[in-house]
Amino acid sequence: MELQRKNTERDLALLAAIVESSDDAILSCDLNGKITSWNRSAERIFGYIADEILGCPTSILASARCQEDTERVLDEVRHGRKVDHYETWRRHKDGTDVMVSITVSPICDPSGTLIGASKVSRDITAIRRAEDVLRNTDKLALVGRMAASIAHEINNPLESVTNLLYLAEHESISDEARSYLTLAQHELARVSHIVSQTLGFFRNTRGTGSVALREIIDSALSLHLGRLSTSNVVVRKEYASLSPQLVHQGELRQVIVNLIGNALDAMSRGGRLRLRVRPAWDPVTGTRGARIVIADNGSGISPETLRQIFEPFFTTKGAAGTGLGLWVSSQIISRHKGRISVRSSQSPAHRGTVFSIFLPDLSEAPSSEMEESSESRLQRQLLQMRGTEANEREDESRHTPSELDRQSAAYNAA
Repeated sequence: MELQRKNTERDLALLAAIVESSDDAILSCDLNGKITSWNRSAERIFGYIADEILGCPTSILASARCQEDTERVLDEVRHGRKVDHYETWRRHKDGTDVMVSITVSPICDPSGTLIGASKVSRDITAIRRAEDVLRNTDKLALVGRMAASIAHEINNPLESVTNLLYLAEHESISDEARSYLTLAQHELARVSHIVSQTLGFFRNTRGTGSVALREIIDSALSLHLGRLSTSNVVVRKEYASLSPQLVHQGELRQVIVNLIGNALDAMSRGGRLRLRVRPAWDPVTGTRGARIVIADNGSGISPETLRQIFEPFFTTKGAAGTGLGLWVSSQIISRHKGRISVRSSQSPAHRGTVFSIFLPDLSEAPSSEMEESSESRLQRQLLQMRGTEANEREDESRHTPSELDRQSAAYNAA
């Protein structure tokens, strides 16, 4: 008997060591859902230490995306059924969601009475993100080809309409009709400019060059003159005197156009749009450069949206949005060795959004670095994604933006 007891204790100690050293989160609960055991990997994946979660209901780990999951799984166990490799979302202590693959098994006492459940959870967040990137690769390539193809096809009718307007302008028409023709020519020129930008953006033929950032911003702003004239939005420009920056003009203009467009979308009832350019230094590397700030006092962005705002195909605009604008913008800024960040609030007292772009001085950098092909960039990003640790977490504490007026010190500091 003594030998049998020692063997049992040894087996239990070995089993406990295996559970504790597992890379998967392993926990157990009673039939009421109260957590009774919690291993070290569960602490790592979900953020709670054993002392603060033992005795708590498993619903504490339920994500807002699937609140009823924990009770449904527990109900399966109460009926003696096992749940194998069930993929779902769980909530980390810091409030972020974790995608896990869960296996749940009934636990019975020596008499065969069902007393609880064991749950093994594997963090598959990084794996699923990598798969999403791979799936999105083909979509992004297709979008690029379609956009360039459409822009090319639009060019032909644009030329015809332009010629017809030119001929009509030299006919005997009233002054009012002539003013309409002038307006039509102006709007047609805008369309032609957008088409040229689209072709240049996807073909990447224009290359880099030194240009004043204020010129790029004003050029981007001019594309929104129609909306600005009817939206009751006041534009405030604050341009510091800076040397020309070495940038890809077409791509950077695309970023500014997108950010201004988003700001106008957020100010449907009017507001203030602030555009600022000033010298700046990277606080991490000490690199000299310039900072572009685009701020609005619109509706603001929710914390949930901020966490995904730079992900491809994520949109809050429904069928009207593609979910590519900010993702493309972040890639362009990254290609310029810069950084783009955002702060926003929906608080009535401090409502608005501030996008900040830091561009290092690349005047002495080889232009070949910025002419990296889209395919090469995508392959590099996929390799980086695959190398990401499953437990890696980014600090996404972007919040508390500024009130957009002179009384707001935070906004002026931006």
